[in-house]
Order: sequence, then structure tokens, then C-alpha cells
Amino acid sequence: MPSPLRRSPLVEAICDRLLDQHRATEWLPGERTLSARMGVSRSALREAVQRLEIQGLLEVKHGVGVRVVNNPQVPVRATLLRELPDFDERLRQFSEVRLLIEPEIARRAAERATPDQRAALRSVHSRLGSATDEDSAVRADLDFHRLLAEIAGNRVLALMLGSIAGLEEETRRITLTRVGLAEAFAQHEQVVAAVELGEGESAHAAMLAHVTAARRAAG
Repeated sequence: MPSPLRRSPLVEAICDRLLDQHRATEWLPGERTLSARMGVSRSALREAVQRLEIQGLLEVKHGVGVRVVNNPQVPVRATLLRELPDFDERLRQFSEVRLLIEPEIARRAAERATPDQRAALRSVHSRLGSATDEDSAVRADLDFHRLLAEIAGNRVLALMLGSIAGLEEETRRITLTRVGLAEAFAQHEQVVAAVELGEGESAHAAMLAHVTAARRAAG
């Protein structure tokens, strides 16, 4: 019996056409309408949609349709959950990854940030200080670190971090609670100040202290 995700020229072509659709509309119509519009069978379309959904490139919302997205964390998260089913071990290993890469991100961000990027970082940082609930605090924390990666100017690194966004959210929620919002805000402030001054070594040291505290909190 062939795999439901077998590779075929037709399915590959449908995948390419679906990914091109984002230029025209946000939500594409449902399966019946879309298959007629593209002139392909519903089974071939269904196979292409399933493949892209697994890859994190398509979002399917029943009753609404489908839309092109960029969620590389979908396949990565599935792999991590399978390979590291124990949450505490995922948390520990993610904290170790942060320790290896985030201080260097901060260094490069400090060395490369434009005035507008420094202002944007300060604005995101202020959101953490004014957060009134866990969800908004976690979102501000995530946005802060992702903006630093963007400012650092390495697209490959930014995409790598994006691929573990799902893991980031679940671990940040824990570490932010254990470290404490006030302390996390104070640690971020040291990073922001160093970036604003363009001091790479100071930014590296501040981020190292921050992720070290998060790693201790992870246990």
C-alpha cells in the first residue's frame, strides 16, 4: 500500500502552487473549491495539504480554509517531543542551548544595531516591565530574544531559533516564573543598556548572566 505522503510530480506541483497563493490572499477556500480552481483532484490536493501542514508551511482551519504560514517549529517540536518526552530534560537541554548561543547573539546585536533597532528593543523591553499577566510577560520575553536575533543579522540563526519557538514558549513560561518577573526585567535591562551603547562585550556578559540564571532555575 503506498504511503499517503508519497512523492509525486503532481503533488509536488500542487505544493508549489499552494505556497505561491500567499501573494493573493490570506485564507484560501476549502478543499472542494480549491481543487476545482486548481484543476486537480481532491485526493491529490488533500495529500499536498497534509504534507505542507506537517512541514509547518500550511495552516488548516476546518470550516474556514487553509493559509500559507511559516511555522518551522511544527516538525521540530514533534521530533523533540518524540526524542525527549520528559519535560524536565527538554527544559534542561534547552537551557543549555541558550547558554551556548544567546550571549553571542547579544554581542552581535550590540555591535550591529541601528538607532531604530535600539529603539525597538527598548520598546519590547518595556512591555515586559508593564506585563500584568503571565501570557503577556511570556510574549514580551519571547519577542525580546527574537528581536535580538534579528538585530544580530544572521538569517540562518534566526531561522534556527524560529524552529524551536514552540519549545521556547513552554520553557520560558517555567523559567520566567521561577526567576521572577522583576529579576528577569532587571537582567534584560542590562542587555538593553549594553546594546544601546554598542558595547558587545558588555552585552555578552549581561546575556550570559541572564541565561545562567535561567539555567539554574531550570534545575
